[in-house]
Amino acid sequence: MTYYADNSDLLFNRYRAISPQRLHAGWLQYLPDKPGRACDVGAGTGRDANWLADMGWHVTAVEPEPAFRKRASLGCHEQIVWLDDCLPSLSKLQGRNLEFRLILLSAVWMHLPESQRGQALTTLAELLASDGVLVISLRHSHAEERQARDIYPVSASELERLASTRALTTQSVTKRADHRGRDHVSWETVVLAPARDSSALKIEPI
Repeated sequence: MTYYADNSDLLFNRYRAISPQRLHAGWLQYLPDKPGRACDVGAGTGRDANWLADMGWHVTAVEPEPAFRKRASLGCHEQIVWLDDCLPSLSKLQGRNLEFRLILLSAVWMHLPESQRGQALTTLAELLASDGVLVISLRHSHAEERQARDIYPVSASELERLASTRALTTQSVTKRADHRGRDHVSWETVVLAPARDSSALKIEPI
């Protein structure tokens, strides 16, 4: 992700300036009552990982960009473990045999081409605890910005379709304007959870 490597200092300060409590207010009602093990996939600056750790969560922060990971890991909360890994396979994380009550992908899904999203969601479903929630935010913007940032069009309907064939049910889909006030950017957040009767669902081949 050349854009993020080239602009890491600017983006680090910009992302850290946004309040995670305000940013994620739309899905907090689905947060499990008792903190447990959480995974922040694409943890970036560590803003959300530190926020979760402050609430008592033990967080695995997954971030493939070295510039972000190195800076964010300095002075971070003691309940955060940083890991160099990435979707769609999260092979290093999978090798740790962990499951998570919360998996958060904030501004990550649009970096995956459509061809990788099925595998990515299968991976995330395998890591999610039976009483867990998977929260994925979707960024919508114009074609010029997508090209500059190497991101792809995304939709809640596509994500819901993929989820329905991976033993996941949709709990909520919410829309919001951009917190930085950009007219050309808008967001959706999809909250998913394991289906109660997963044996009745067909799993799509990758």
